[in-house]
Amino acid sequence: MCCWLLQLSTEHVQTIEDQGRIRNVSLKDVMPKRIHQIWTTTNNQAIPARWDASRKSWEIKNGNYVFTLWTDSMLNEFFAKEYHWFLGTYKSYYYDVQRADAARLFLLYHFGGVYSDMDIVCRRPIDELLAEVKPGKTIIIPATKPFGLATDVILVIKRHPFLWSAILSLKSTNRWYGIPYLTEMLSTGPLFLTEHYRQYSGKESVFILPEQLYTRTYFGHVRGESWHQWDGRLIWWLWTRSWKQWAIGAMIFFASLALFCVFLMLMTKCFIRYKNSKVCHTALLLAEKCRIRRVRTSKTHEY
Repeated sequence: MCCWLLQLSTEHVQTIEDQGRIRNVSLKDVMPKRIHQIWTTTNNQAIPARWDASRKSWEIKNGNYVFTLWTDSMLNEFFAKEYHWFLGTYKSYYYDVQRADAARLFLLYHFGGVYSDMDIVCRRPIDELLAEVKPGKTIIIPATKPFGLATDVILVIKRHPFLWSAILSLKSTNRWYGIPYLTEMLSTGPLFLTEHYRQYSGKESVFILPEQLYTRTYFGHVRGESWHQWDGRLIWWLWTRSWKQWAIGAMIFFASLALFCVFLMLMTKCFIRYKNSKVCHTALLLAEKCRIRRVRTSKTHEY
């Protein structure tokens, strides 16, 4: 416990010192020329062939960068050696994508450089993007819809305080949020990072890459969402519908609801009628039994 607290305090001091030294320098001059990608899977699944071109685009466009593909064994060794206090939390995550989300924050904090998901295409050299960033901006995070900030591409200096403060929040958000999609998004994913940015006090050091530059100019997407389960596909399908489709869907929904209410009312009336008829039939039977009993009694008295 003492060693863990000592490491945390040491990292915090180093982070503040590093950020202070480069507050007014250009990101292109201080960001390490490293590109990180992660492939974590518990069932030894191979990397899909559809991502070959997107992966290679990073090496083709950025020949002066060192490229590293991090696997499960490499990440386990990294955490055991450098951040052993987080290893238990890292292994406790429900899903592989959560481990990948958390690992990218640690790798970028520890080494700096660029992180990219497998399904991201690099269309232009990274150095061209860095040249457009004003001095003092030491981390680049893309904007995206509908979640605020994306986590599939991040460019950053080594030991950035934004990443360190996000790392310190990971333990407290490690819980189940009802469905797989929300569990990933809120514990380690885009919603987690967006909420952390909202509360972060040093926003002046963060450059939010506009969505148009993110998805059309510098980067692109191929088919990804490999971690999406039924809930994620449903949420994304609903989000991508047009307003006309939503309007038609709403009309169908309310029409179906009205028909169901009418059906329910008719069934209720039929049930009430059935109950009333059954009560009447029972009353008639009782009356007939009483009449027969009276007849028999009167005949007995006559004898």
